[in-house]
Amino acid sequence: MPHAAPPPPPAVQILLGADLWQAGAPPVAGQALAVKGGRIVGTGPAADLLRAYPRAARVELPGGTLLPGFIEGHAHVLGLGRLAREADLTGAPSLDEALARVARWAGEGHGWIQGRGWDQNLWPSKTFPTAADLDARTGDRPAALRRVDGHALWANTAALRAAGITRATPDPRGGAILRDGRGEPTGILLDGAMDLVEQVIPPPTAAELEAALKDGLARLRDLGFTAVADMGVNRPELEAYRRLAKAGKLPIRVFAYLNHDARLMVQELRHPRAVKLASFQVQGVKFYMDGALGSRGARLLAPYADAPGQGLWVTDPKRVSVDAKATIRAGYQPAIHAIGDAANREILDILAALPRPKGLPPRVEHAQIVAPADTARFGALGVVASVQPMHCTDDHAWTPARLGPEREAEAYPWRSFLQGGALLAFGSDAPIADANPFKAIRAAETRQDAAGDPPGGWLPAQRLTRAEAVEAYTRGNARALGRTDLGVLKPGAVADLLWVQAPLATLAPADLAQVRPGRLWVNGIEVKLEHP
Repeated sequence: MPHAAPPPPPAVQILLGADLWQAGAPPVAGQALAVKGGRIVGTGPAADLLRAYPRAARVELPGGTLLPGFIEGHAHVLGLGRLAREADLTGAPSLDEALARVARWAGEGHGWIQGRGWDQNLWPSKTFPTAADLDARTGDRPAALRRVDGHALWANTAALRAAGITRATPDPRGGAILRDGRGEPTGILLDGAMDLVEQVIPPPTAAELEAALKDGLARLRDLGFTAVADMGVNRPELEAYRRLAKAGKLPIRVFAYLNHDARLMVQELRHPRAVKLASFQVQGVKFYMDGALGSRGARLLAPYADAPGQGLWVTDPKRVSVDAKATIRAGYQPAIHAIGDAANREILDILAALPRPKGLPPRVEHAQIVAPADTARFGALGVVASVQPMHCTDDHAWTPARLGPEREAEAYPWRSFLQGGALLAFGSDAPIADANPFKAIRAAETRQDAAGDPPGGWLPAQRLTRAEAVEAYTRGNARALGRTDLGVLKPGAVADLLWVQAPLATLAPADLAQVRPGRLWVNGIEVKLEHP
């Protein structure tokens, strides 16, 4: 039998009993919030709202905190949804453990072995693995394993063979094939070179895509998110999203940023194929300036402190400039990946010369290493600093070696961004980092990892207050999306709401990681949490 549609919510609902977390002010006890037609229609003392709406349905909350639904400012939903479908190498403390996990996941199956999450910086050797290492556990089955940051691929010999990669294969633009002393490929492909292998992996079916996207969104929903900026969506993902949105199967809002692909940009930006849907819209285009710090692909102004070279330009800056301008003129938003200090300076120079979009600010994604002379330029140019607190605490142990003592001070300059007037927006980069927003708030507040290291926090002058961190996950992300009706608890705002049992304002930092969403509303309609 078909499932009955859920009953419509009452005309007016009044949520009371929890402290209200409102932007720019500490949570207020004894306040309530009224919702009608998917919008907030009032906030204030509970008695006043009950008098104003005598027939309203009462939603009694047993204490805790009611705040705007979190907005995930930078994630890769498909990758998040595929975690259960790939070998998980996250946190593997050694090469042997990573290989053991691959072998366990592969079992006696057939076809491609895929996985992600390995990080050579966690291993005693600190060196990249090789195809030969992987061959011993995978045999003739092709294997392709993404590094934790998504900017390096570890391939075995069968995968290199399938891709036609030999010593004669040149490095592609924006990438590198690492080679041994004899010039033979080692099995590690950086940034643009990853495509050589990934383009020969059989693509997922439409049904597999939809299932993975739904799983990824469900994970975010269960963490307290009511919206996500999905960075780097390709054509099959885009069509899958639209099918799900039209069928009413998206549990939270999705703002999609297209891959930087010329054909896709022409189709979507110049000739939009669909109007914006309530739960889904194309928001902009994701560009790449450079690679990642962990694989030494981030573009630096001076050479790395622990290896030769200054990193990569993944995309020619001239092309970024031309296509970002086209994106802005079409009424969409450029979101540009820039990690190294050279990449951040270059993109700021590019954006300074481009037209200023109205209400839709350009975004720099990650902004991890920024020269002191450039931090204030974010605010001056109206550029969003879209950052990921968990990257800071995940990487603090090895970043100083990459940068050296003087340049280390440029790392993750969140306080400097705010002091310069920049808009700060928080995300996780999931599945590259943990998507849990409460862990990220703790990271922003303490600049310490889960073990409490380093004592006092890494570069503690750049720490944020809890209120600033929550702001970056709510109103900051909403403004970064060009929305003033999301991320706030005020009349007229969309009723995307999150309730947690914890007294969020006074909870000790060490206890933040234990906070779990209790209830969630999207458009004023309560959404069931599968794993609260």
